[in-house]
Amino acid sequence: MTYPIVIYPCDEGGYVAEVPALKGCLAQGETIPETLEELEIVTKLWIETAEKYGQSLPNVDHAIQRVKALSYSGSH
Repeated sequence: MTYPIVIYPCDEGGYVAEVPALKGCLAQGETIPETLEELEIVTKLWIETAEKYGQSLPNVDHAIQRVKALSYSGSH
């Protein structure tokens, strides 16, 4: 399953990446590749934990529409 992600620079340096559809699923790193690598690990653990406890995963299409709406509203 592939969810949309958001990456942004930190004020103190480095980057933060998050998966908005997966509450609290975020990672940080000094470079974008490092940040994405960390996010991949965290996302996998997030999904494994949700499945372990029988929680349903957010719908990918709904998550994509939500991120599109957020980016559109932020550009004005």
